Amino acid sequence: MANVRLGAKAVGSIVKIKVNGAAKDFIIVHQGKPSSVYDDSCSGTWLLMKDIYENRQWHSSDTNDYANSTIHSYLNSTFLAMLDSNIQKAIKQVKLPYRKGSGTSTTVTSGSNGLPAKIFLLSATEMSFNFSYMPSGEGAELAYFKGCADNSSDSKRVAYLNGSAARWWLRSPGCNYSYSALYVLSNGDWLNSYCSYSYGIRPALILPSTLLVSDDGTVSTN
Repeated sequence: MANVRLGAKAVGSIVKIKVNGAAKDFIIVHQGKPSSVYDDSCSGTWLLMKDIYENRQWHSSDTNDYANSTIHSYLNSTFLAMLDSNIQKAIKQVKLPYRKGSGTSTTVTSGSNGLPAKIFLLSATEMSFNFSYMPSGEGAELAYFKGCADNSSDSKRVAYLNGSAARWWLRSPGCNYSYSALYVLSNGDWLNSYCSYSYGIRPALILPSTLLVSDDGTVSTN
């Protein structure tokens, strides 16, 4: 069986990673470091789960502080532990651009001061959104979403849960209210909602581009 380097796979390609013992499809959404806004730790192959994994709260206390959110904690503990141990070890510990704290500020903390994470949600900026209620420069547009509508629906952002298009959370706070975060609608548009509501999650992660992909799309560390 031929193996291909993960970094040689085209953006938009599907690879497979086991979650809780079951192979899940992940889309390659970017190769390399998206921009100088990111710490060098963010250079690698960016993967986004193709389908919504499940519905979860963004923050149980309706506070739009992603670093201290319920979902950030869950992704980097419970969800991370569902992956095979060799993949867990290979996933890059990155520093992500994020809006620090809670409230209505649109100021982003980035570079070496970014938020440490192994598993994360994508930001509105990374998804190619551009509107007034989002943090300013929370990363950069990822290659897979280039050309998507800035402030309306787009089919590339549509994701499914149990076969039906559904809503899913972004890591971006809604900067018009301190209790809201942004999410993608079932048609690929955006809206903001109370952080305690349960919407879909599409975990994202960055792997070293030197990892190998087998013929059936499975990512391995050998």
